[in-house]
Amino acid sequence: MKKILSVLILLSITIVSCTTKYKNMQSFETVWQTINDKYFDPNFGGLDWSEVHDRYQPQISAAQNEGEYYLLINKMLFELNVSHIFVVPPDDLRQLAPILAAEGSIGVDVRMLDNDAVITSVKSDSPGAQAGLRPGYIIKGIDGIKIEQIADLKHINDIGYQNIDKETYKNLNLLVPPYNERNRKKNITGAILEKIYGPPNTLVSIEYVDEKGNSFLKKIVRAQRKGKMKFYDEFPPFFVEFESKLLENNIGYVRFNAFMPPVHNKFKDTIKSMQDTTALIIDIRGNHGGFFDVRKAIAEALVKDRVLFWRYKGRDKTRDIFLEPTNNVYNRPVAVIVDYMCVSSCEEFSGGLKAIKRATIAGDRTPGVISPAHFFKLPNGATFLYPYTQSITADGTVLEGHGVVPDIEVALDRNELLQGKDTQLEAAINFIFKK
Repeated sequence: MKKILSVLILLSITIVSCTTKYKNMQSFETVWQTINDKYFDPNFGGLDWSEVHDRYQPQISAAQNEGEYYLLINKMLFELNVSHIFVVPPDDLRQLAPILAAEGSIGVDVRMLDNDAVITSVKSDSPGAQAGLRPGYIIKGIDGIKIEQIADLKHINDIGYQNIDKETYKNLNLLVPPYNERNRKKNITGAILEKIYGPPNTLVSIEYVDEKGNSFLKKIVRAQRKGKMKFYDEFPPFFVEFESKLLENNIGYVRFNAFMPPVHNKFKDTIKSMQDTTALIIDIRGNHGGFFDVRKAIAEALVKDRVLFWRYKGRDKTRDIFLEPTNNVYNRPVAVIVDYMCVSSCEEFSGGLKAIKRATIAGDRTPGVISPAHFFKLPNGATFLYPYTQSITADGTVLEGHGVVPDIEVALDRNELLQGKDTQLEAAINFIFKK
């Protein structure tokens, strides 16, 4: 009886394994065919896409486990060197926007400045503030892992594939396209922030150096984030933040972390109350992007005439997107602050306003992570995200890989942060006074 049971278990495992492999290969063919038929560039950036299929098909067929499978299929896609292209395992959808989806936070933000992970902001009354963290402090390690280890991004083309299981794959810090220095810094910063964020009511250990060069190790409890929003059944909830206030000299200030509802309605209500301000600063540093309707609606609240804003160039046709003025349009000067963590809709919005000369852009050049994308489920349950069109601003600039070049390029400075100064915000304010 035991012998029969062992045979049945072995047979069951074999059937499951064969079914998984069959669905994985089905998914591979679906991914390749979708790019072949629907990718916006029929020349595939100079790649021989048929040759790519023939090169990867035997490798993916021979994959020994799920981790190896996902590494290989994404390696194939990354050869196109564009953003918004990824196959995500069925139980790992948070990886599409891990920081936006994180439930717990200690209230700090970080940027790489001169190869140091520098705290750039700390929310008042947050766990980070209560623990004594301040802007300008350098983070040296998180949960016993040195920043140098986290920043050691593995390019997917340089990874060995044998014996990489699914869990190992999920924990890899992959360098994803487009391959430029700004996106590399974004990937590193994102990997650091992912380790700082986490489940609420859990501890994170932060090793840091203060303004005097003294080293400290603090264990901080993550707090539950606010602003939880559910947009798609397929995706986890995201945490949407919106802040507005008046700065000195009657300057309006708005900051939000994603172009997602209800941001556009809050933005419209805010500028309705700010009609008498001297100017408006829109701070979208670190913005994760979002939905077409939201970025369009916010831009429409800033223009008084109908104007071409974007062109979307697809495989077969080009679609022109016009802004249509709305009630309570804001007519005063506008400055937008961006950085290398501003991606997707954030880049379309800021790059579009720059092209029509409606706003002055200040800060760091963005990474060019901007291709509008579709997503759908594959036969094996994974989610496939792919770019179906190319975004072009009204002045003809292709933002993918290029990014938004600020009118006023200015970086954050650690010494200034230690003195409570935000050089990028100050640059935006100085622009307003010159106007």
